[in-house]
Amino acid sequence: MDYLVVGSNGFAQVGDPDYFTKAKIELRILHEFLQENYPVPDEFASKAYYYIKAFNHDFGTYHEVVVIFDDQFLSTLEDSELEPDTALFDKFWNWFNSVESVDLEIEELTGQIRHAYQNLLDIEKGDHLKVIRVA
Repeated sequence: MDYLVVGSNGFAQVGDPDYFTKAKIELRILHEFLQENYPVPDEFASKAYYYIKAFNHDFGTYHEVVVIFDDQFLSTLEDSELEPDTALFDKFWNWFNSVESVDLEIEELTGQIRHAYQNLLDIEKGDHLKVIRVA
């Protein structure tokens, strides 16, 4: 299995004290959006799926939506000389290219993420007043 990066929205920023809470919300919403609007084609249902992957960075761990896929299956399709196999190979890449080109930073998605995050904040504890200290 291999993976291809789809991305994230940018609402959650590494270094933010509430990064993991924000990232969890952001990635759940993006994952649902992609599954609803860009579902994995039926032909690849057992060969590819959306997943949230952690990546290491000098400033900390960050997360993005990826597509996990069976690279051996795709290699077999690519190497095949049969028209149905090459058509299926092209279909996978056409689908993934459409997924990869989605603007995950549109205001509609950012608003949904912000709203979901704000609904988690405990107003009585003053969570909504937290200020990030800049050194």
